[in-house]
Amino acid sequence: MSEPDFCAAPTRAERRALAMAQLATLAERERDVRAFVALDPEKAARDLAADHAGPLAGALVGLKDIIATADFPTRYGSRDPAVAGPRSDAWCVSRLKALGAILLGKTVCTEFAFPEPGPTRNPHDLSRTPGGSSMGSAAAVAAGFVSFAVGTQTAGSTIRPASFCGITGFKPSYGLLHLEGVQAISTTCDHLGLFASSPRDAWYLASALAMAAPEVLPAAPPRRLLLLRLPAELPQGDDYPARIERLARALESEGIAVERRDLPFPLADFRGLQQALCYWEAARIVLSSTTIRPIPELRALLEPYLARDLDFYAAARRRRQAHQAEFDRLMADFDAALLPAATGVAPPAPATGDAVMSRFWTALHVPAISVPIWRGEAGLPLGLQLVGRLGDDARLIRVAQWIYERETA
Repeated sequence: MSEPDFCAAPTRAERRALAMAQLATLAERERDVRAFVALDPEKAARDLAADHAGPLAGALVGLKDIIATADFPTRYGSRDPAVAGPRSDAWCVSRLKALGAILLGKTVCTEFAFPEPGPTRNPHDLSRTPGGSSMGSAAAVAAGFVSFAVGTQTAGSTIRPASFCGITGFKPSYGLLHLEGVQAISTTCDHLGLFASSPRDAWYLASALAMAAPEVLPAAPPRRLLLLRLPAELPQGDDYPARIERLARALESEGIAVERRDLPFPLADFRGLQQALCYWEAARIVLSSTTIRPIPELRALLEPYLARDLDFYAAARRRRQAHQAEFDRLMADFDAALLPAATGVAPPAPATGDAVMSRFWTALHVPAISVPIWRGEAGLPLGLQLVGRLGDDARLIRVAQWIYERETA
């Protein structure tokens, strides 16, 4: 169901044919999937006919509704008609346009990018959630409406929806992609997140945004992998530990070294460090915003953190710094760590799932990717998460693409 690899359509004619097929699929399925809160397929078709140049020419792109655009309103997933963001292009939007991409529309996000569900449904099973908060972005790629979608991740809002929807979700190293024009939630946990069909496509988009020219990275087998065994207290449904172990043994049979270690970080921080940092920062950003009108549930979640003093926040930052240093030392000998991308397959809507498998890595700022290689309960998608050393994004992508090709051949 997910979209063909954009990098596999190198000519303008091939990319135009791909985009026209996507628009036809959109017309057929969007009323059920409801990935978009605002869109303009007619303008997209005109832009395709204009045959603009650029490395992303012919690529249809969806943008999460907390990213400002001049072409569409920004509502932050709010149900309040009075809420409206600036009608100007965020940095990533300006870059996409300069690269020749065609902006199809704004994708649904959970209200103010917090757990309050939105209307989008999982394209694989309309009774299931696509995850949150970048729900529309993940669903738009999975349904075959766009080649790329831009979301965000402050906890697990890229990795988890990608796993639920059977596509690639890539959260680059903190700071690689500029956040100007994206509604801030957490000063030190916010990241742009990218959705694509394959790891290779995800890096093509990331490198196009961040560098002078996009890269098509070749797949490369890993030298050494780290299998992090998670405590039994963490929910790991759909036979996740056994799936990862079977993959590790298969790789070992091919001469790839895999080392197994128990999670070397305190379970309390694995579960809660990101929340301590995020909610302390979000309380001061969201509750003082003149553009966001928090729903009662969000206000109730954040208000207690206004009473948390600087010592609470400073202690959380010190713990993060210590864990960052420890993980960097640990990963010096490995290409990637293997982990679940979610706690299982997509749960029934409206629940958006648990972000626990991503929160800690988001707080540590390291790159992470969900690779769509498995099927779980009722044939629903299930992703493998690979986490890499800070700044080692390209190496992580090469390994992820190699595993993706190996498992889906």
